Amino acid sequence: MRGAADEVLRRMLETMVQEALEREFERFLGAGPWERTPSRRGWRNGRKRRTLKTRLGPLELRVPKDREGRFQPSLFERYQRSEKALVLALVEMYLQGVSTRKVSKVVEMLCGFTISASQVSALTKKLDAELEAWRSRSLAGTRYPYLVVDAHVEKVRREGRVRSTAVLWVVGISEAGYREHLGVWLGASESVESWSRVFSDLVQRGLEGVSYVVSDEHVGLLQALRRYFPEAEHQRCTVHYLRNALSKTSSKALEAELKSALKDVWAAPGLKEAKARLARLVDSLRERHPSLADWLEETAEETLGFFSLPDPAHRRRLASTNGIEHDHAEIRRRTRVVRIFPNEASLLRLATALAAERNEQWLERRYLNMQAPVTIDQPVRQIA
Repeated sequence: MRGAADEVLRRMLETMVQEALEREFERFLGAGPWERTPSRRGWRNGRKRRTLKTRLGPLELRVPKDREGRFQPSLFERYQRSEKALVLALVEMYLQGVSTRKVSKVVEMLCGFTISASQVSALTKKLDAELEAWRSRSLAGTRYPYLVVDAHVEKVRREGRVRSTAVLWVVGISEAGYREHLGVWLGASESVESWSRVFSDLVQRGLEGVSYVVSDEHVGLLQALRRYFPEAEHQRCTVHYLRNALSKTSSKALEAELKSALKDVWAAPGLKEAKARLARLVDSLRERHPSLADWLEETAEETLGFFSLPDPAHRRRLASTNGIEHDHAEIRRRTRVVRIFPNEASLLRLATALAAERNEQWLERRYLNMQAPVTIDQPVRQIA
């Protein structure tokens, strides 16, 4: 148990030091991420990895870089004596859902000083304002041909009870080929009302150019998509579909057969061959498993929308929603400590901060080569 406790403290300290580095870099540049100011002194240029040894174990950090290579962080030499840096870093602890009482205890153990609840609350209020500005930023001026839409569920205390709350994600791929979280939203469930609020917000902020959407086949989500993006091609996530299909099997042998056959369908060189392979699969199951064959015949073509994309590389990456799975895993890694979020605000704060951080990482590398015109040719099935 002591080892596990030390590991939790080490992760918290790592997060605190990383946040202090980010704040120092922002002061050096004279501007935060996505910010244009008269006092800006340079431009971001990715990060470099560096290990900092502490009594709790090594901290794996990512040091921000500027294009001219002038930034030299002072934190490595004096982070243990820098009360200001550690106080600023407390906001990141709040991103992990740590209560004020736990924050004070951890800071006292690590640094030898305490911080009041009012101080932490003031920092949290400032952070929430920054994250709200990020969530409401304008999307006008950039077209996003592709959207990846998904959700995952966390436990939150609400109305005196522990309730499931959906975190709703929308990732856009721009005409330049870069991925970007377009925002973060919470919903009581994946209802048509929740997703309509998401898409309405995106449209009001200037989202345009959507021609292809990949998501799970959730009824509420599809109804909202029909309303706001009726001309877009819809792709049912192949990973989710495969899980649904395998849940309908009654033996390991049938499971292996179905898994191999569906992957063969999706690996076809084109739509015509994919449909032919699907027809052969349905015929092979008709006598032995008629209900499974009927379900495949009715639903499997919903997973073939990616064949309408002009580039094979686009097809491979946009046949499923796996691109968002990393963010789900990152939240769950942190919520293992929190277990139950004290309120919706703490969950929204964490999810927003992770999304903003991922956007900054994604800017370092183009996700898709968009040199070819982004057009949807011979759509298999439109949402409408």
